[in-house]
Amino acid sequence: MHYALPVLGASDVSQAVVYCLVSAGGGIAIAIGIRLWRPQAASAWWLFAASQAMFTGGDISYYTLTVLGEEADYSLLPNILYLLQYPLLGLALMVFSRRRTAGRDIPAVIDAAIITVSATLLYWMFLIGPMVSAADMLPMERLATVVFPVMDLLVLTVALRLMFGGGSRGCSYYLLLGFLWLVLLADSFYGMQTLISDYIPGSWVDMIWLAGYISLGAAGLHPSMARLGERPHEHRPVDATGYRLALLASATLVAPMVLVVQYFQRGDLNLLVVACASAILFLLVVARMAGLLAAQRRLASTDVVTGLSTRRSLQERMARESSRAGRRGTALGLLLVDVDHFKRVNDTYGHPAGDEVLAETARRIRASCRAQDLPARFGGEEFAVLVPQSTPEGLVRLAERIRAAVAAEPVTVDGSVHVSVTVSVGGAAMPPHARTVEDLVQTADGALYAAKHSGRNRVLIGQVTGGTGAADRRFHPAA
Repeated sequence: MHYALPVLGASDVSQAVVYCLVSAGGGIAIAIGIRLWRPQAASAWWLFAASQAMFTGGDISYYTLTVLGEEADYSLLPNILYLLQYPLLGLALMVFSRRRTAGRDIPAVIDAAIITVSATLLYWMFLIGPMVSAADMLPMERLATVVFPVMDLLVLTVALRLMFGGGSRGCSYYLLLGFLWLVLLADSFYGMQTLISDYIPGSWVDMIWLAGYISLGAAGLHPSMARLGERPHEHRPVDATGYRLALLASATLVAPMVLVVQYFQRGDLNLLVVACASAILFLLVVARMAGLLAAQRRLASTDVVTGLSTRRSLQERMARESSRAGRRGTALGLLLVDVDHFKRVNDTYGHPAGDEVLAETARRIRASCRAQDLPARFGGEEFAVLVPQSTPEGLVRLAERIRAAVAAEPVTVDGSVHVSVTVSVGGAAMPPHARTVEDLVQTADGALYAAKHSGRNRVLIGQVTGGTGAADRRFHPAA
């Protein structure tokens, strides 16, 4: 509608009014969302609304001065209002970042700093530097044009800290990030157009700002905004995923690319050589880091004795599969497998023989599972199998297959000693035996406990009555 008005013959005033209404709508939508959804971090959302109110006030005063025929770009009132939005916006982002991180997340801070430094270089070379050295600018004009890019860089730092941190990532989270990136992008284009005196109110740059306002309003109205400030139970740093490494690698290439641009401007071959060498070195270092990270991830997620996944990997996968099962309406199963009389094996044949028994038992469990199942070492002589898209009947079949495979033939230890091994298996499915992941683990543990106390070498699935369902409270998937 904003861009249709000139086509329909409406005045510039009408276009400015529509623009200001959309700008104000972002803050109003947040206020409505706060009343509707009662978010945990209401203070942060009110800061967002106040920041947008400052932005709207700046827009109104800017367009009012423009309509009155006065110089609006460097007038005091709109610039003060525009500047006031930055501390409010930064405080809102800091509140979210602090609430969404239980402890210090130094890697997230460093990653944000890496990208901010790269962005600062670009801003200096193509925006701030030319503004500082422009000969036709008055001191006040130069100050005004430099302050806004600097404030944008500060907001970028806090926004990156939020992006690289932990916490839930619902629709409101992505809409909020969209608002931040759109506004920062529009500010950058506005600064470059101002530098060459090419900005015209109502141009395509305004469209980016409008898209940002709409994204902010949608973030405030979406129900997921209530969970955006949830406090995590413990500090769990976000893993260095492939996209994050790619983003950091791209940031390290900014400085060499600037040198390439200068080479084309000046024709100095040394600049091109330094740029290419720096880029190659940066990429080699990042590739080396990625290799080390992959190796560390494998070590952290694989049990040394059995080669199965670790308990931590099981916890993380269980949380993901639980969410997926809830969205798809499918069941999630869990089997707990305990080696019968394992202490007797250690006492009789020694701990190395016990490790051989565990390794062979793990191999037979893995061979009995489907490709999508996750067998893991749960602790000591106990194993777990996470079974996505399962049913109670399917769990029984899998559990019986595991029990039979382990008991089918003795395990050879020390090269010649044959040890008969059996396992007890307890299991549960969510639903019908449990409603939460914690209930699922407790119910499966209770079934295992009952299987051990009813003779061993057997399978029990589901709820157990009679007081035999003691839960293993050492395992907490949310931890």
